[in-house]
Amino acid sequence: MVGSIVVTHGDCDGIISAYLYIKHFMKDMWPSNISVIFTQPWRANLDFMRGYREGADEIVFLDIALSNELVNEIIKVGNSSRKITIVDHHVSSLEYVKQVDSMLKNVKIVCEKAQSCPRLMINSLKISPNPYEKLLVDVADVCEGGESSSAEVTKIADVIKLSIARDPGDYDFMNYLLTLLMKGKDMESDEVVRKRYKTAKFILSRLLKVMSENAISYRNLVKISILSLPESRIFAGLLGVGTTELARMYKSDIILVRGEENKVVVTVRTLDDKALRLCGSIAKLGRGRFGGHAEAASATLPELNLQEVTDLIAGVVGGGEDTLQRKRKT
Repeated sequence: MVGSIVVTHGDCDGIISAYLYIKHFMKDMWPSNISVIFTQPWRANLDFMRGYREGADEIVFLDIALSNELVNEIIKVGNSSRKITIVDHHVSSLEYVKQVDSMLKNVKIVCEKAQSCPRLMINSLKISPNPYEKLLVDVADVCEGGESSSAEVTKIADVIKLSIARDPGDYDFMNYLLTLLMKGKDMESDEVVRKRYKTAKFILSRLLKVMSENAISYRNLVKISILSLPESRIFAGLLGVGTTELARMYKSDIILVRGEENKVVVTVRTLDDKALRLCGSIAKLGRGRFGGHAEAASATLPELNLQEVTDLIAGVVGGGEDTLQRKRKT
């Protein structure tokens, strides 16, 4: 029996989204008849096709920012599947909704701007959450940059987010977290989770120090921090979290520019809703790709070096042809 496939973002609100969907719509199938694929938006099409099995009862995509590549794969397999469900809160996904909807008859799409994907699910899928689930939805909101007056919510969000970020490619650990949620367990008291959290917390403190030292204040509009390829490798997994934390520390828009193999990745966090627009402009000029949320987005630029991308960003932010010299460490 093929069963059903759930493709979800391998982050805090993606795991909580998978928990909510399985708990409310697939509980009788868990765990033997559900294949859960954890992934990242930039490689979702590859991971989906690796885990795809023809004849699946239902294919569900949760908290995955749509892209041309992923949409093409969904359409390709869509007509041979009984049901496809897409639930996503990334603003960048909205442009693909009509395309998918017009090509497939068996698809249900819930794609709207929301603080988190679990929040969108509660609001749009007629889920009546119990207290444990309400807590987790609040946690997901905080993981996605929201604020909470509850110290408990803030701490749980920190624990889940950082324990995942310690190794964002460890999908076995994500399955472990999902199993804990399905059993209604307390994340903070789990020894495996606590150990990863403590390690990640230490590494994050080092990352914030490096990012602060590398930061350049540009026209009092934004702080731009630059990481080399070796630095990017050392702190991989915590870079998005670090950018968000730095924006909170400085109460300023933050742009992180980091080197990776054959590409430069730009991560943007803004205090208002302009991050996605900035990434769109950067990606257009740099002939790259972008995605994310209005206030938290990223762009990937191939075949450019750090200085070229930094100069490009200065032009976009300043509205001109400014260049910006990287601050050298002494």
